[in-house]
Amino acid sequence: MASTRPLFRKLLVVSFALLAMAAGFWLATKLTTPASDNLPDIQAAVVNPARQIAVPELIKHDGKAFTNEDLKGRWTLVFFGYTHCPDICPMTMNVLAQAKKIARNEFPQVVLVSVDPQRDTVEMLGEYVRYFDADFIGVTGTENMIEALTLQTSVVYMKVPGSSGDENDYLIDHSSSILLINPEGQLAAFLKGPHTPGSINDSVEKIQAVYQP
Repeated sequence: MASTRPLFRKLLVVSFALLAMAAGFWLATKLTTPASDNLPDIQAAVVNPARQIAVPELIKHDGKAFTNEDLKGRWTLVFFGYTHCPDICPMTMNVLAQAKKIARNEFPQVVLVSVDPQRDTVEMLGEYVRYFDADFIGVTGTENMIEALTLQTSVVYMKVPGSSGDENDYLIDHSSSILLINPEGQLAAFLKGPHTPGSINDSVEKIQAVYQP
């Protein structure tokens, strides 16, 4: 019986993580409205009214503080991920880089917020984001500060321990949505997957077209 406990515990953690992810998606949906008549169908859930974000004490990959001012005066795409992510994160970052290359207008700044502050150092984040684009920004902070930001943005993530028992052997289940922040520093929309360069640019352009500060 004892030999089944680690497997049972892992299954329990994974099940809870999946439920949490589903709850986060449901919450994000409830806090948004469908595209209105003046906003054509897009691959995104528009937040109406846009939600003001209070950025907690975070730090950018260049060692400088990341504050609300970093979200003012420009459009921003925010993705929550981590450098040890085996698939979703590198795929999403690559799609964002490709979207920037083919964008017809000025592309929003891109910010990767780490949901793995235990392992993602400032230096690691810097190397990671620059691999995709020299202008991409990596952001980290304490676990409490990261959680404070995710709670405001309806983003859910959870650590899933590996089988080795090593404290550094884990993956993190997290939302695949990309958040679109308007120039007022407000959450304007959740860009929903599967992400492609075309879908990202299409959603951003259509939301920008009807934006009124």
